[in-house]
Amino acid sequence: MKNFSFLFAFACILFVSSCAPKRGVLRSPDYQGNIGGKDVKIPNVAEDKVAEDENADESGKRSAKYVGRIISLVLPFQLHQISGESLIDTDIKRSALALDFYQGFQLGLEELAGKGSNFYLNVLDSKDDDFQNATLAQSEDVREASLIVGPVYPKEIKTFGANLVNKEVLQINPLAATMPTEFNLPNLVSLTPPIRSHINAIALEVARQYRSGDVIIIYNTSDADGKQFLNGMLTAIKQSKSVVEIYSVSSIAEMNEKLSATGTNLIVTGSTDKFQIKTLLGNLDLKVKEDYYSFKLFGHPLWSRYDFDVYPGFSNYTPTITSESHLKSWSAKAKAFRETYYTQFGVNPSDNSYKGYDAAIYFGGLIDKYGKNLQDHLITEPFSGLYSAYKFKHNDTWGFSNDAVSIQVYTGNSFDLR
Repeated sequence: MKNFSFLFAFACILFVSSCAPKRGVLRSPDYQGNIGGKDVKIPNVAEDKVAEDENADESGKRSAKYVGRIISLVLPFQLHQISGESLIDTDIKRSALALDFYQGFQLGLEELAGKGSNFYLNVLDSKDDDFQNATLAQSEDVREASLIVGPVYPKEIKTFGANLVNKEVLQINPLAATMPTEFNLPNLVSLTPPIRSHINAIALEVARQYRSGDVIIIYNTSDADGKQFLNGMLTAIKQSKSVVEIYSVSSIAEMNEKLSATGTNLIVTGSTDKFQIKTLLGNLDLKVKEDYYSFKLFGHPLWSRYDFDVYPGFSNYTPTITSESHLKSWSAKAKAFRETYYTQFGVNPSDNSYKGYDAAIYFGGLIDKYGKNLQDHLITEPFSGLYSAYKFKHNDTWGFSNDAVSIQVYTGNSFDLR
């Protein structure tokens, strides 16, 4: 691991333009490959800033040159917490989320630049700090921006949005899955689909698969994720298909009383508690052996993070979940992005890298196409990227939320796009 001074790290990351390639990366802790044995680097972009300043001696000239094309990227690098002149694992992990998203975003802008588009990118450290966010929201870099991407964490988003001077410019919430109603910012665009979008998508899928003679059973559990996911599920299913046989139960015994031995039993649960899941799957296995029951299982989006290899019969229930990911890792475009990312930064992209790239391609493309007043076009311009898809709906009080989720089915030993 190479040593870098704090001031050099701070200057290199914060003073960035979109005019030249960037090199190096702080490695994310969730990478599946290239862990250890590789030098940790910080993007060396100080020269880019100097070159940009030669073309624009003052902020006013810069604004004139890039009018309508200034993007402020506000991310929690938290570089002020780096102690001394050497980077340690804690520093890398703390900055990984911000670096991954930034580097993906930068590659997206560079791809657009290769097609003739130009943007001025201000990269700002929110520090995950209320005072810093309030200060940045009123800063010149943000006041001049045509688009603001960030901050990331819910508390940051609230503070930044409340102090934003220009309430007309779009503020992009790039990663937080918080319900937009908790922010109540009319200019906020939330890219991550909220839990309500997942609920509605599963309800629609259950209704689609239901056939006459089947039984839908909503299995309620006491864990918080289960309660949140199933809140309104019964109503949502009936809205999708009014004529269904559907029951809501709170125990295995109640479930067994409602099972159909002739039709398929569509079991919907939102539990992420491992004991509750084990109990449910054990009961399904037992009922199949006992009386040839047929089951289809619908679960929580977080199931994609679980290892179900310990349940040999799990795939027999066609487990189905929703996901914000639309990534087709085998596609030519995804492979090309991974190769480009690895060549430039020396590591493989994380999910946040893909998200950053998609956000840059979408919003940069909108700026190219429409210039200002992007809010007039969000709901009419859907998008399907490498990882993310956008299908926005609008509310005058809480802004724009993304409804695009994918359906994934467990095959082999993982959840994959249907």
